Amino acid sequence: MREWVAFDLETTGLSSESDAIIEIGAVRFSAREVIGEFQTFVNPHRALPKFIGDLTGITQAEVDSAPDFSEVGPRFADFADGATLVAHNARFDVGFLRAGGLRVDAPVCDTWELAYLARPSARSYALGQLVRDEAPMEFQAHRASDDARAVRELFLALISDLAAVDPALLAEFRRLGERSGWEVAALLDSAEEFTRPGFVTSGMRSMSGVDEQALSERLAQPPPIRASEEAERLDVEGLCEALSYGSGFSGGVPDFEERPQQIEMAEAVAGAINLGKRLMVEAGTGVGKSLAYLLPAAMYAAANDKRVVVSTNTINLQEQLMQKDLPMVKEAMRELSPELADKLRFSHLKGRSNYICYKRWRQALASPDGGPDQARLLAKTMLWMPETKLGDRAEINLGHRSAAAPWGRLSAERAHQCPDIKGPCFLKSARDKAWSSHIVVVNHALLLSDLAAGGSAIPDYDILIIDEAHHLEDVATDQLGFSVGPTAVDDIVSELSGDRGLLSQASDAVQRLSAAESRRESVGEAVASAMVAMPTLRERMARLFREVSDAALGRRRRGGDSRFATDKRITDAERGNPSWKAVETAWEDASVLMYDLSRALSSLVTAMEGLESDAAPDYESMVSDLVSVGQELDGLRSQVSQCLVSPAENAVYWVSQPPRTSDIFLNAAPLRVGGLLEEKLYSRKETIVMTSATLSAGGTFDHISERLEFAGSEQMALGSPFDFYEAALIYVPRQMPEPRSEAFQEQLAEAIMQAAEAAGGRTMALFTSYASLRATAEAIRAPLSARGIQVLAQGADGPPATLAARFMEEPESALLGTSSFWEGVDFAGEALQALIVARLPFSVPSDPVFEARGEQYDNSFMEYAVPQAIIRFRQGFGRLIRTSRDRGIAIVLDPRITTRRYGKEFINSLPKMRVTDGKGQGVGNTVRKWLEYSP
Repeated sequence: MREWVAFDLETTGLSSESDAIIEIGAVRFSAREVIGEFQTFVNPHRALPKFIGDLTGITQAEVDSAPDFSEVGPRFADFADGATLVAHNARFDVGFLRAGGLRVDAPVCDTWELAYLARPSARSYALGQLVRDEAPMEFQAHRASDDARAVRELFLALISDLAAVDPALLAEFRRLGERSGWEVAALLDSAEEFTRPGFVTSGMRSMSGVDEQALSERLAQPPPIRASEEAERLDVEGLCEALSYGSGFSGGVPDFEERPQQIEMAEAVAGAINLGKRLMVEAGTGVGKSLAYLLPAAMYAAANDKRVVVSTNTINLQEQLMQKDLPMVKEAMRELSPELADKLRFSHLKGRSNYICYKRWRQALASPDGGPDQARLLAKTMLWMPETKLGDRAEINLGHRSAAAPWGRLSAERAHQCPDIKGPCFLKSARDKAWSSHIVVVNHALLLSDLAAGGSAIPDYDILIIDEAHHLEDVATDQLGFSVGPTAVDDIVSELSGDRGLLSQASDAVQRLSAAESRRESVGEAVASAMVAMPTLRERMARLFREVSDAALGRRRRGGDSRFATDKRITDAERGNPSWKAVETAWEDASVLMYDLSRALSSLVTAMEGLESDAAPDYESMVSDLVSVGQELDGLRSQVSQCLVSPAENAVYWVSQPPRTSDIFLNAAPLRVGGLLEEKLYSRKETIVMTSATLSAGGTFDHISERLEFAGSEQMALGSPFDFYEAALIYVPRQMPEPRSEAFQEQLAEAIMQAAEAAGGRTMALFTSYASLRATAEAIRAPLSARGIQVLAQGADGPPATLAARFMEEPESALLGTSSFWEGVDFAGEALQALIVARLPFSVPSDPVFEARGEQYDNSFMEYAVPQAIIRFRQGFGRLIRTSRDRGIAIVLDPRITTRRYGKEFINSLPKMRVTDGKGQGVGNTVRKWLEYSP
């Protein structure tokens, strides 16, 4: 009977080359029982980092008295002899064993790989979370013996389920591994052990294939809604009564609170819908703006079979609308109109790249190409495909960045060129569902990219509600602009060339088809022309980017050794420099070859059109891919031409170079987006409502209205129902140096440390610079750790979502974040009591788009920079008080808020509350006294 050894290591750090093992824990077991355990400390012959000691609880004395690895390694090898090794993220542990001189020849099972495969939709693939989800047990994380036991429990739970999968599917996994280099054999060998007589599994999962007919039926959607000829107006008075205490509707809303501001907003939204008007509403924290616009929108849409599109910026708000708010509104509507409640349908629509393409997925399974990452993802999706209803990447956990490229090859990104759909299609199903829905939730990126593409993705609608509208200009800037990197042509060439490239596929397909000799000759000539153009085009594009780099950034930047990103605008003056002549010459040479390749692809498509395709099942898809690649090439040629020689009037262009790289990018963005939005969006809709918690600056909507050119709208500013005067204090410490001062960083770190200690953690500091964040984390981590307060620094300690979850679970923390934490996170209750703004959030003056737009103002700083910074500042402050029971202190460490003339505009933009300089009591005492104060 097979035996396994689950093991785990604790180390002094993450590098097997420079760090050392300090503990080994292992469990030897069979499918039936534990056979033995192994545990020992290991002497690393160095001081333990304090962070490691705090994390593991291992002391210096324990490792100093332990044997070194030269003695421990052979003992562990004897314990594991003849067994299959099992570890979580096994490459890390095996790497340390080998670095210590131990040969590891045994098969290795990685429970990360196993969970990634067997649990496609797991929230996290971290060991602790998987153990809590799969095999609940008490264990001390970051101790080797407990982690080894946890690995064993997780392995048994997952391998048993994998063993229950149809053997034909396991055989397919093995085939994927063999042809790609994906190391899956040890997992499959272990699974086969569990299929022997006598072992009990969780039941056979027959997934060796997908029933396409059943999948197509599952994806079928109701017919599209058809608008009533005569629109029935909303009962505004009835809606307002529904949002009052004692109404049947309010009784169906959990934890309902009557809010005058919410009623006022709902009344305004209903009026705008009835009269076909434009409305801009600023709704402060606690107003409940989602319900205020969803209720009138849902009632009107269901009554008239009209469609309302709701656009948001953040994923969090989209999920809240779909998972919480819209279902709640639908149920509560039963008290107003059971018929309309039953009738109401809503859906969530995303961009093409979010949906898997069933046809591409089947093609990838049949193709011999693809590396370990694609094989791993294909196996994962083979378990997911029979169960998914949406084919949405959000349903599965891709796990790491290396899965993004394989997903891109499987996604429906090019579905706009898809021929007549035969068989299951998740993108079509999502769009069909949107056509049959009264309310469709999208994000700003899809709203605006669809606008740029001519409006083919989102179904027809007359009413648009834009939540988080303060982001609309930035998203429009991204979606209506473009960026061209040095590999853009390489990517196109790679798709066309090679044994499995589109050109080879086209040649092979035509040879199998019943085509006239002349047609075959035409195909051959077109393929030959394309093959000749491609390698030379690559060379010329590489030369072009070198010339652009030299002309715009200078030769010293070509090595890519700078620690900082560089941006340089391409202005008319820049194009007039003598050095730019070399760029123009290089572009002329590259442009001609781009045209030649595009013409060859067009000729190839023409030669292939109309041929019978029975002998080549993927023929239509291949032709559509060729059309799409040709369009990409034409679009790329147009974009590069704009940047270098033919600029548009309403655009800004620049060259960018990321830090520590020689790569450069050509970028473009509209100088003003408002006119484009008016022409292509506002003027084509009956009603548009823009809303956000932060739309005004300096007490007016002038800045946002002017930037978005949202003319002729009614404007309404609704304050928060919370009592900020008693709930929050603004504190600007005395004698903080200016941000540019050399002393600022040191005093910034000291102030954050004092605030976190006084608040017992429960502190979040917002930065505008990663460099300042990193320096602060390094300075305060050890002192705060000694006081029982952990530091969670964005980037160093995890991505934003992970840090936000940890902060809620472990509030005795100081959370340091940048842009991701200025908005969109919600730490209601006592988790966050001290909010620190390190610097006022002004945009970087040298940013090309910011610089170009600022030039349109007489006083760009006061008229453009300050209003933008005020809106960001208000968003950041909004993290502090999230419910009527919250209480906290906001500490602004940038003295310009009191020493500069414009500073009072930042303070005046906040709800009315107390403001203090601490009267010289110091940060710690001021924080402590406020949090202890009871009004």
